[in-house]
Amino acid sequence: LMGISVGSAGGWSLEVYPGDFVVHRKYGIGRYERTVLKPKSKLTQEEKEAAENRRKEIINDMMKDGKQLDEIQRFVETFGTEADKDPISNPLSTLLEIAYGDAVVHVPIDRAYRLSRYRAGDAAIKPRLSRVKGEAWSKAKQKVEISTVQMAQDVLALYATRETLSRPPFDPSREGEVQNFEKSFTFEPTPDQQKCFEDVENDMVWRSRPMDRLICGDVGFGKTEVAMRALFRAVANGRQAAMLAPTGVLAAQHYKNIVKRMGEDTEHKFNIALLRGGMGKNTKKGRELRAAIAAGETQIVIGTHALLSNGMMFHDLGLLTVDEEQRFGVNQKERLKLICNCVDVLTLSATPIPRTLQMSLSGIRDTSTIRSPPPMRKPTISYVQEYDETIVRDAIERELAREGQVFYVVPRISQLEEASSMLTKIFPELRVIQAHGRMPRGQAEENVASFAEGNHDVLLATTVIENGVDIPRVNTIIIQNAQAFGMSTLYQLRGRVGRSDVQAFAYFFHKNDFITEQSAQRLQAMADLHELGSGFDVANRDLEIRGAGSLLGTEQSGMAARVGFDLYMRMLKKSMRQLRGLDLPVVPRSNVLLPGAEGSIEWVDGSAKNEKAAANSYLLPESYIEDAKERSQEESKARLAESTHQLVEITNGWKETYGAIPSKLQK
Repeated sequence: LMGISVGSAGGWSLEVYPGDFVVHRKYGIGRYERTVLKPKSKLTQEEKEAAENRRKEIINDMMKDGKQLDEIQRFVETFGTEADKDPISNPLSTLLEIAYGDAVVHVPIDRAYRLSRYRAGDAAIKPRLSRVKGEAWSKAKQKVEISTVQMAQDVLALYATRETLSRPPFDPSREGEVQNFEKSFTFEPTPDQQKCFEDVENDMVWRSRPMDRLICGDVGFGKTEVAMRALFRAVANGRQAAMLAPTGVLAAQHYKNIVKRMGEDTEHKFNIALLRGGMGKNTKKGRELRAAIAAGETQIVIGTHALLSNGMMFHDLGLLTVDEEQRFGVNQKERLKLICNCVDVLTLSATPIPRTLQMSLSGIRDTSTIRSPPPMRKPTISYVQEYDETIVRDAIERELAREGQVFYVVPRISQLEEASSMLTKIFPELRVIQAHGRMPRGQAEENVASFAEGNHDVLLATTVIENGVDIPRVNTIIIQNAQAFGMSTLYQLRGRVGRSDVQAFAYFFHKNDFITEQSAQRLQAMADLHELGSGFDVANRDLEIRGAGSLLGTEQSGMAARVGFDLYMRMLKKSMRQLRGLDLPVVPRSNVLLPGAEGSIEWVDGSAKNEKAAANSYLLPESYIEDAKERSQEESKARLAESTHQLVEITNGWKETYGAIPSKLQK
């Protein structure tokens, strides 16, 4: 089944299928029914001339064949109607049929950019179809526009506040020490990693505004090294640094790695501490550690949610790194805001939550993306299907035959025993160890460490292994009842395997009886987005499935539901540009000069006198880009460009990919 590509606020390609709800800027929320072929209502001058010549040919051929005059006359009357099947005499146009509350609207496929897919939170709630007649849709849009202007003002106030905050930048003369530390990194950094190192250095050393940067990189692509260098820089400058992780397992792993690189036994001799569960402020260990942090004796502290507790006092906190940010709730993030006033913040995430992604799309947060995979890394092969014991047996047998290990994940602790019995029944000799969140303190971490040493074949676990467990020998993961997990969790779990040059496999087993529309979409996304580096795309898709809440606080925004998320984000962006004075002025004609004296591309507005020119204003010749889908995407990019600079970048991209700009587009 082929989908139709439509516009999207984030700039990624979205497809709609028959039955999907869509939003047309002019007519409102409708349902896409099908594509139909109908005669074109408006022909270009070339098409008119070609049609006329073709009709003359047809009449001449009929006369040569000795047809009667009245028969020819009757045939001539069919020219331009649905009975005219000649593609030159009667060019056809592919139209998208959209059903509304009181009418059916046909949208030409080359105008699909005016549509966006309707997404606003709960996909199971079907929106009411708009009415084409009347003013209900335009009134709804006006209300949303007022709301986006208000939100844009709040966002810009946040910008302004951020710009007024300042702290002394870190000392550039200390960068020699940082470069010396970098030599202990045993791998060759990827180009994207290198760019992230530079971005963070610029934020910390060359700007007086506190850093607030999101590093979005796929699981195993080297985000931790970016954090490691930032932590070192902060401490080398005499400041404290903290690293916040969502689970004890992940915090313990970070602690181990950081101590190995810059702890007491290295040339750097930094004092590093781990604040974990069981070290509350009423315990002896907890009190001692908190006192050492408050006195500045501890230079780097790694911890879980305990770092956010009210009684936590830092001596001179210079940097806070938040790993797997999507795992922290809104209230914890509000607490972070209090702690982080004038403190540099570095956030790491493979699949940023919708709000974080929305903030980076809106330009509120600085974002760096690591898309290039480490050398020799292979994409994990994913299978999505109903649970089948035979496939479980085959998958484990294959992994054990190549002397590997297996993760077996279930959503609930109560399901562990049942899974354990099933595995023992199939493989009586199998060495299975468990890990879950209700084990005695430290037991889960010990079990994971024992498994990592190769003492067991299968780690049977809940989502405690979702973050940070890095065991290259494990290259098969089996996820039972996958319909019960969120998209970010599914993606993180799949990222636990495939961390070496060995081909990895992920099995997402589901129960058909328990599948909802949203869980089906999530599993479909896992099947679709299997390439290396697709974490950001997973978050984008999650944003589509879940919809968007409020950017700035705990309340949710119902306004997005009125017009659909994509149109809402476009309106918000437009309001922000207008308030900042960056909006492109609407002019009848605009000309983009191409670099290197290659001419220019001219755009014309759609008013009546310019209609003929507007029909071709954004269309690229087929001879220039042969693939129809690719051509349509490039045309959409040009249409949705928000600045002259962007248009010039797009045309430069065309030249690099497809060759010199054709003369038809040059003036």
